[in-house]
Amino acid sequence: MTAPAFLPRRIAILGFARSGHALAAALLDRGIEVSIGDARPESAFPEAQDWRRRGARFFFEGPAEGFLDQASWLALSPGVPLTAEPVEGARARGIPVLAEMEIAWRIAQAEAQGRNRWVAVTGTNGKSTTTAWIAEILRRAGRPVALAGNIGVPLSEFLGDRSPRDFVCEISSFQLETIDGFRSDVAVATNITPDHLDRYSSFEQYANAKRRVFENQETEDFAIINADDLASRSIRPKGRRVPFSRSGAERTGTWVEESWLCSAIRGGKRAVIEQARLALGGAHNLENALAALAAADCLKAPDDAIRDGLASFQGLPHRSELVAQAEGVAWVNDSKGTNVDATKKSLEGFPDGTVILILGGRDKHGDFAALTPVARRAARQVLTIGEAAGTIEAALSGVVPIERAGTLDRAVARAARLARPGDTVLLSPACASFDQYRNFEERGTHFASLARAATGAVDDRRKTGDETK
Repeated sequence: MTAPAFLPRRIAILGFARSGHALAAALLDRGIEVSIGDARPESAFPEAQDWRRRGARFFFEGPAEGFLDQASWLALSPGVPLTAEPVEGARARGIPVLAEMEIAWRIAQAEAQGRNRWVAVTGTNGKSTTTAWIAEILRRAGRPVALAGNIGVPLSEFLGDRSPRDFVCEISSFQLETIDGFRSDVAVATNITPDHLDRYSSFEQYANAKRRVFENQETEDFAIINADDLASRSIRPKGRRVPFSRSGAERTGTWVEESWLCSAIRGGKRAVIEQARLALGGAHNLENALAALAAADCLKAPDDAIRDGLASFQGLPHRSELVAQAEGVAWVNDSKGTNVDATKKSLEGFPDGTVILILGGRDKHGDFAALTPVARRAARQVLTIGEAAGTIEAALSGVVPIERAGTLDRAVARAARLARPGDTVLLSPACASFDQYRNFEERGTHFASLARAATGAVDDRRKTGDETK
């Protein structure tokens, strides 16, 4: 496979998880020399010898000296902070530090000769659901679609096919830190609320990283912004500003009016779909639907594809997912609720005093006291787990009955004893998972398994051997 002329002879890749693997494969296929660096020892990579046979060079445990030698770019995996020593070393040498997504975007654009369409979705909460919902609508419109980025499949994995398509990409703040020229026809910010303050020195620094999704847009591009979100509505992009509003505060993009989702993006107001027909319920999913409608309208998807997609989309695992139900008690897995604002929005959809809420994990410096109003109304019991248990208990003491469970196993067992008909046992931790799990998916899968065991439910995926992680 011939490499685009702009690619340098050698690229160093820092961090060899899924995005690093995908980018290395794409570059090696194009004849680019690759140096791979990772802080872990070589024993963590049993596949290293296979990669060496393909021409890759490895630098482990640091990575070791010589990693950056002769490299023209440093490709950064999303989990690697900008304070990492190799990043600082690259900048000292004048080597550009670029996101895996940035490099993959450049290659895809060059090889499809600019015939791709790009949608980029970021935000604190709702970005995965919104990204997948947009992709569902565009598929129903008959377009070839690649669902890529932070949602689980690195953009580089799609570089084996040079045919033009719609790329719908979820982009995290970590990835946006190291874009350079990345530009999308449609950029979406679902919302910007405090998160990852264990990585960022301030909320404003985090918010500025999110706002970079609009940075390279031109006047003909579309910038979809949550008009109800304090940190988003003041954004003034170079592209066409398209607001979406659950409250109806602005009515030039998409909004809700008399229980209908409406749009003015194509000129003149039109009612598109009744709110009751949306596939996913809850206030947070209403916002996600408005954002997806806006993106689809900007790309001129047919109305029937938009309506069918909004009404039929099945959602994503670990996002307000009903995983078990028995004896009038629902068990809901919202393991993706890894910050306070996500948990607040999840709780908004429940009747008063009906939630047994499981909170906790690794604290990302969230303001748990901000849960007070909605927890007081919706929750009748909080069960805490993980490292943040004490901090949560201090913040919500006197607001709602709190009990420390410590682990998810004990929390589910206790919830099963406490639950009564009409209740929902909700895992929405407001914390990262890394104190007890590898990721939020593993935590959510464990909760779902425990919930099914507690209710005697049978998991059909286990019977067929197809359970996903």
